[in-house]
Amino acid sequence: MPLPPELQKLLDRKTLLLLVKGETGTGKTTAALELMSRLRSSGDTVHISTRTYPDKLVFQHALFSKLAAQKNIHFFSTLEFDPTQFVVAHNVVSGLHRLLSSMDNPLVVLDSWEGMADYVPPEARMKVEQSLMAVLEDTGARMVLVSEHPETNSTLDQLAEAILVLHQRVTDDRRVRELEFRKLRGVPIRQERYLFTLAGGRLRYLEPFAFTLPERTSMFRPLENTATHMSTGSRDIDALLGGGVPRGSTVLLEIRGDVPFEGQIYVPLTALLNFLATNNAVMAFPYSDYDPTRARLFATQFMPEDVYNANMRVFTTDKVDDPVAIKFSLNPTEDFDKWLGTYSAYKAEGKTIWMLMALDTVENFYGQGVMNFLATVASRAAVNKDIQSIVARPNLALTQKVANISQIHLVLSQRWGTLILYGVKPRTGFYALQFTFGHGYPEFELIPLEDISLSADAGVEKERPPSVTFPGRRHELRADFFETVMTSLTRSKKGAT
Repeated sequence: MPLPPELQKLLDRKTLLLLVKGETGTGKTTAALELMSRLRSSGDTVHISTRTYPDKLVFQHALFSKLAAQKNIHFFSTLEFDPTQFVVAHNVVSGLHRLLSSMDNPLVVLDSWEGMADYVPPEARMKVEQSLMAVLEDTGARMVLVSEHPETNSTLDQLAEAILVLHQRVTDDRRVRELEFRKLRGVPIRQERYLFTLAGGRLRYLEPFAFTLPERTSMFRPLENTATHMSTGSRDIDALLGGGVPRGSTVLLEIRGDVPFEGQIYVPLTALLNFLATNNAVMAFPYSDYDPTRARLFATQFMPEDVYNANMRVFTTDKVDDPVAIKFSLNPTEDFDKWLGTYSAYKAEGKTIWMLMALDTVENFYGQGVMNFLATVASRAAVNKDIQSIVARPNLALTQKVANISQIHLVLSQRWGTLILYGVKPRTGFYALQFTFGHGYPEFELIPLEDISLSADAGVEKERPPSVTFPGRRHELRADFFETVMTSLTRSKKGAT
């Protein structure tokens, strides 16, 4: 799973102080474990938790058991020790210096800094934080510090090379997580924030929308339709809808916010490829700024041109020199007759028909009376087991009326450049929608923004049982934490040899 490129560039540095900040529940512990898994090397890695015991972390990160099984990765908790030893500022600085000096190519994750630093008297804490960077430079160490305070106004914030602040917000009763780059010393920040997800126990950032065709394309390999559902060509979207789009449905795709125009075009077009490739028909009355020639160039990269010509019809108000284009006159009676004639011809061939309409176009051309037309088409689709799909761009007066006659209501929006898809009917969580070209043609991948599975047997996530064990927590009452960690590391190295 990639990280944002600017962060990845920073992680290549030999010495590093990286702060992970955020309020409770934003995913700091999982993020710190993810960074540890990226930064670890053949040297020594130590994870110190001041908030929980190591065997509880198995539920924080999918790779925890694998990491804990490595001989050079060690997990400790300060909860096993008398915290008063951290009251003396010198003990914290010298203890960290001794620990890092005893490690090979050291990497330390401290979750969280406040669990140790809060015991240091306020007048000494600034000196401890100022000394921390000197300790890292002297020992050639890298350190990830987790902080409970999202504000960035401390001495530690000034010294750190990177500050990541994690946020969560609730939109339409659904949670969205955001990763903010508050600071990346020496690295240009191309984007202030990215969406990320913790689905599956991993931190995954979500790229902003981009639609770039591969150098080599392939013929579209369609997914099979069933007796009750028509496939969207995406296993993820089919699963989200319970097996695809039910035959006879009216589907509303509502565009909200500043979704890029290419996203508004290529999301519906990609969903129609499966319909065309299974030798079914598409009748589209798209946006007024829709270019049939451009659509042809797109679609015929992934299917034979004769299949496209046979199964696609585009209704337009402009004269277009394209075999699939049919010109409307803007006279409702004449245009409906053309629509009905095309529909009847396809039904005579035994095809299932996907009828796609851009609501702003039909509303602008035919006014409020267009609802009668849409309702008539919806009834015809229901009786003949076809599909009517309506795309509504932002701020249209008729959107709610269309929603009332739709069996499926999906919303496409964007946050920090990432496309987000979710269902109003049926109600679903938020998913990042991304295009993939692994097979040489466009496919949708839905990435849950919350820990929701798309598999058929989705249910309550099963807890991952620990597959590693940790030594007992019995220590002398006054045992020095740092000395205990150093002794454990030495014993582990001797055992390995």
